[in-house]
Amino acid sequence: MDTLPLELHAQILEAACVDDGSTARSLSLVSRYIREVSKPFLYQSVAVSGLDALATLAKKLYDLPPHLRRIRHLFLSDHTYKSLRERSILTVGDANEQAALEEAAFLRIIHYAAPTLETLALSVFCPLNGSSVFGAVFSMTFPRLTHLSVHGFYPFPHTPNTTPRLRELRLSGNRNPHGLLEMGGLSAACPALVHLEIAGLASAVSFASEVRSALLAKANVEDALLSHPDPPPLLPATFPPTLQLLRVEHLPSPPSRSKVAQQAHEKMKMLLNVGEMRELRFEVVECPIDDLYSRLRSNWLAGEK
Repeated sequence: MDTLPLELHAQILEAACVDDGSTARSLSLVSRYIREVSKPFLYQSVAVSGLDALATLAKKLYDLPPHLRRIRHLFLSDHTYKSLRERSILTVGDANEQAALEEAAFLRIIHYAAPTLETLALSVFCPLNGSSVFGAVFSMTFPRLTHLSVHGFYPFPHTPNTTPRLRELRLSGNRNPHGLLEMGGLSAACPALVHLEIAGLASAVSFASEVRSALLAKANVEDALLSHPDPPPLLPATFPPTLQLLRVEHLPSPPSRSKVAQQAHEKMKMLLNVGEMRELRFEVVECPIDDLYSRLRSNWLAGEK
């Protein structure tokens, strides 16, 4: 230990601190020397859930100088394992107040992290502030972000060049994200996107038609070659030019499903008949039924870092 230079110790600690932050916290307790060397990496990889933890992290980051809050990997959620199990019911006033506090904490943390962030998983289960949080995040600039995962009722990315290096985007929580592929907003915001995953779809008839239109445009296939009753879309649906993989996950259909759900399910299956496209791989799968919070957190921990 004593024979290694400081720079090598720093590189070792940097490589070790890529989990949810527990490794960095443990290393800071080893000795005074290790605590000082590990300080720049204490917030390199952070996972926090629940209002109390969000507020605490926002306060800590505010008190730190910029060189000590270089966050590269971040997982944020307004819910915890405990809150999801308890399913407590708040009054309208308490729910609005909590949602406002959560939104403020989310945006403060992401504002501090944005310049250095490489991977971000953001889960907003509360319907009161999901759209506003995601709308604000999609308007921020993330110069280094390569992986983004969003869960909640999200609006669509549209601000040009806010994520110039983003390669992987996962969206879930909007059951029918009709308009995501139209007007070129996704291509403008994510010009380097390679992998797009859209999960949690249910009765998404109009979105299925939108995906079909974009697939046909990508494959240069004329509508006349396929027997299909849909009229041509008013706005062209397109994928980012660099896209190589599109993965669509739909929720399982109930045994007594409605006509709309059945129609959406059939449309999703029919999308697979568009044909082979060498430059774009397309997958339609059924969402697994499990603990969504645990899956989101596990996917973030297992992601590229």
